[in-house]
Amino acid sequence: MTWATLIWKNLLRRPARTAFTAIGVGLGVGLIVALLAITNGVHRTAADLMHVGRADFGLYQAEVSDFTRSLLPESLAAKVARDPGVAAVSKVKLLVVGGTLVFGLDPKEFAYRRFVVVAGSRGPVMAGDHSGKKVGDTIRLLGRSFTVSGIYHSGDRFEDLGIVLPLHTVEALAGRPGEITSVGVTVKLGASVKAVAARLERRYPGVAAITEPGQAIKVDTSSRLIISTGWIVSLLALIVGGIGVTNTMAMSVFERTREIGILRAIGWSGRRVGVMIVSEAIAICLLALAVGCALGVLAAGLFVGRSGLSGLISPTYTATTFVWGLAFALAVGVIGALYPTWRAVRLAPIAALRHE
Repeated sequence: MTWATLIWKNLLRRPARTAFTAIGVGLGVGLIVALLAITNGVHRTAADLMHVGRADFGLYQAEVSDFTRSLLPESLAAKVARDPGVAAVSKVKLLVVGGTLVFGLDPKEFAYRRFVVVAGSRGPVMAGDHSGKKVGDTIRLLGRSFTVSGIYHSGDRFEDLGIVLPLHTVEALAGRPGEITSVGVTVKLGASVKAVAARLERRYPGVAAITEPGQAIKVDTSSRLIISTGWIVSLLALIVGGIGVTNTMAMSVFERTREIGILRAIGWSGRRVGVMIVSEAIAICLLALAVGCALGVLAAGLFVGRSGLSGLISPTYTATTFVWGLAFALAVGVIGALYPTWRAVRLAPIAALRHE
């Protein structure tokens, strides 16, 4: 009998207990996977948004619930343009209508001028080449109809999924004339992006300069709340999962006291018995990893799909996401196996054989 077969047979002695323990730990793993997938999605969206029009960075209203809630006065762009380190600015009004991304841009500014028109002609209503729209298509937005005059490519994944309308048209659709979502900024040759961004933040309190994806939480407070709460709950899940595994393995050791005594009597060392207990705990947590990854993918999709973030954020899964899930599962397994292993190793063979 192989070692893996021995471990599997031991776990199947109480299949219901093993299953419930794996599901309990799997919930914690799923939370980790969902949390990291949503966090990665937020960072990816931040990277796309801050580079709309190939800008070096973007200015947003600080501490709003999500990017679309940012409201800056349109007049701020002209003031930012006067900064000695700023080469050009571009006003952006972002609106999400039924899952459609609508960008309001000024045709005179760089965010609009940098579009490469791949079909039709440059005009007031254009669609990205990944939006699924064609020249001549009619788009209805909030009771108004618009005809696509051209298809553009910007090189920005986020922007190429959307629709571009004149800035003031989108402001009117949003019911916020004179207010924009962000200001895209390009810096002069030789100027430091971070230095210019920091200077503008100091000069205009309440404005957040996003120069890299990790700074998204300066704007998107709902994502920050999700991340902070998620890590706290994950820590609790680690503790509860460890307790669950400890209970399962402790019961297993108690029920198999005579068996352990026999193993010790025929020559098994305390170390080998300990490795068996730890292996069983880790096997349970590997089962939990499979369950948790599936639950995490499902939970992240449901959360984003049923929230107001669906048009902006999509869960993004990387190898690191699942590595963290694996690390969580193994940590629970090791923590949960500590006491049962200690108890099994300390069992004297003769006393164990007398156990009824």
